[in-house]
Amino acid sequence: MRSVLLSLVLLSSFQTVQSQVSDTLVEIKHHQRPAQIFIMDSQSYGYPKPKPFAFVTSIPRTFKRVGKESFQRKSVKPWLLIAGSTAAMWAFDQHITDGVQQFSRHINLDNSRKYIDIIDFNLGKMNVDVYQAPDNLNTAIYTIGEGMPPVLISAGLVLHGLIKKDYRSLSTASQIMQGLVAMGITTQAIKRMTGRESPFQSTQIRGKWTPFQSLKTYQQAVSKYDAFPSGHMGTMMTTTVILADNYPEKRWIGPVGYSVMAIVGLSMINNGVHWASDYPLAIGMGYVFGKVTVKINRWIRHDEKGKR
Repeated sequence: MRSVLLSLVLLSSFQTVQSQVSDTLVEIKHHQRPAQIFIMDSQSYGYPKPKPFAFVTSIPRTFKRVGKESFQRKSVKPWLLIAGSTAAMWAFDQHITDGVQQFSRHINLDNSRKYIDIIDFNLGKMNVDVYQAPDNLNTAIYTIGEGMPPVLISAGLVLHGLIKKDYRSLSTASQIMQGLVAMGITTQAIKRMTGRESPFQSTQIRGKWTPFQSLKTYQQAVSKYDAFPSGHMGTMMTTTVILADNYPEKRWIGPVGYSVMAIVGLSMINNGVHWASDYPLAIGMGYVFGKVTVKINRWIRHDEKGKR
């Protein structure tokens, strides 16, 4: 429910944005495709009408562009920052986890993951949960980092875009899904390669690393191998970057998004799902995937002809 409410608040704000820029919208043709130009913050952005399932068909192009961006000379410093911060946090992971959980107990914040069944039914001897809602505050915060809020935001943007014939809204929705799919594939691949224990499953200080487990072994005990990097953090970073870049006139998106990431990050340490050092790589990956996804789905108009 908290995820739904958060999504509705964001969507209402985006609709306000449309009313602010609609008088500067220009219809053009770009590479034989209908497109719209939005003038925001004295800059013109071009949005072609998204093709159906573009968020899937653009995945190979996304990976190619991410690879190109990641292995340029300018990327050396960010990589060193990610590696350095990961190593520094790893050294203090157990202390950070113990400290966060101790503080949680001090303020009587339940750190267990608890859900209540909202919609379920019995299928013979098996009970099937259709929808579960968080049953405590920490779980509610943790749920914000899951994939449902971005999906709800995307669905709302699609509806708004269809009603208003707003290509920016449609494109942003497609970009969010495109970024999440690409990010999800990458984080799952790295999780299987690194095989780090989650804190609540840890058999040694800072968690054991058992790289390259077989698919069968991994699936039998996922939480013993999937801590690094954090998919939740990467998902939130990708979504925040895409929304902030497509709606630059709404300057609150970045600060709100990063604040939510910080709160969810603490909740995941508190409930034992992640270590602090699981975050730097996820944040860096989310940033790159978000930026690349926006770049390949719009252009900045520099002259009257709309050329890049």
